[in-house]
Amino acid sequence: MRVAAYQAPLLPSGSTEVAVRLIRERIEWCESEGVEILCCPEGVLGGLADYAHLPIAFAIDVERGQLDAVLAPLASDRVTTIVGFTESAPRGRLYNAAAILQGGSVVGVYRKLYPAINRSVYAPGDRMPVFTVGDLTFGILMCRDSTYREPARIMAEQGAVALFVPTNNGTAIETRPRDRLTAKTIRRGK
Repeated sequence: MRVAAYQAPLLPSGSTEVAVRLIRERIEWCESEGVEILCCPEGVLGGLADYAHLPIAFAIDVERGQLDAVLAPLASDRVTTIVGFTESAPRGRLYNAAAILQGGSVVGVYRKLYPAINRSVYAPGDRMPVFTVGDLTFGILMCRDSTYREPARIMAEQGAVALFVPTNNGTAIETRPRDRLTAKTIRRGK
């Protein structure tokens, strides 16, 4: 299975339409290269809420179908895409989340377990789901989550043989020579 990681440029808060256009271009590249999973960074849609003046303005409500509508242009029959976004949840909570888009449908959402080190507008997630694409079962650990052993262990116990870590290491778009996209082949050993 071929997988790709896309480190998108750090866009201004609320630049969801620009991000969707950039990701769509990467999906088309993945389709032409035989890549089956594309992993995009946390906060690629709308930016990271910890750095925004009004984070609720670009937060996406999963339960009301907003996420499906935003991700519709990214639908692909051949490429599953992991997309980071700020989730608006009941009781005014915000989550740093990642959606798994497969065949044009959101098949799951992961919420970051360990938000920023000091202070964050994000609430911590409390689940460690695993997802399956083809015969690959995987988990997601966002950024700081990957510094803790327990989530990876729990996901492995649930059958995960790979972990995707969508971390936002982007720099401002004007300082980047060009966007980067890399692909690797994952081989399952016995």
